[in-house]
Amino acid sequence: MSYDNPEKSIALISTRPLKKDHETIGPKNNYKFTIIDQPLSKITPLKDYSTFDSILEDINQFHHIVFISTNAVYFFIDRLNKNKISIPNHLRFSCIGATTRKLIENSLKKDVYCPSDIYDSEHLLKHAIFNNIKNKNILIIRGKGGRETLKEGFESREANVIYGECYNREYLSLNLTKIKESVQNFDQVYLLITSLESARKFMSHNINQNLVWLNSINFIVNHQVIKNELQPFSKVSITDNISLISLQKIIEE
Repeated sequence: MSYDNPEKSIALISTRPLKKDHETIGPKNNYKFTIIDQPLSKITPLKDYSTFDSILEDINQFHHIVFISTNAVYFFIDRLNKNKISIPNHLRFSCIGATTRKLIENSLKKDVYCPSDIYDSEHLLKHAIFNNIKNKNILIIRGKGGRETLKEGFESREANVIYGECYNREYLSLNLTKIKESVQNFDQVYLLITSLESARKFMSHNINQNLVWLNSINFIVNHQVIKNELQPFSKVSITDNISLISLQKIIEE
């Protein structure tokens, strides 16, 4: 995606997973803005859904269900439909992220509790609906692996927590030298990383050979813990909103 007749050219290297929908971003004054897809991971279904399906069959026992991502919602709905399972009316829905909330509201027609300002586990835990959850059963829908913050937070309040893991995130290798070559003609380069695991995988690549270049570009992340993982680099901006319009505002600053 790019815009012509620029005075200055900007590249945004997006490391978000494959199969993500890209929003359209309007042209920035006097700039050519190019998005380069360079995913660090891709989403794949599980080979065996027997464990996840058995959890869904007992969905009536849960009081709260929490979705970590849009992918969690997609796979949850798919397995519900395949197993012809109905959602009980008493179940409360929560999620992390405005896009995930909108998907639940539109697809499942449910009210959703979601942080209103910063979209992360820590801020979801602050929501009033989780103040009194002793002996409540909470189902967290997510991919395999990930942060333990929510589970630990709920369990510290004496809730019973079960993971419903319904997809895999496969991490991909990066050739940083080739990426550097592909953006060498741009005036400014931004690199977007939106998960802690992706940041860790990024840092596991041979960054030392490209350290000078990496220190010259701008990183954009959506959480302080990701910024902490990228400590060798000084140009790291944090945004709570990963929409392309929000990213454009960061670039314009």
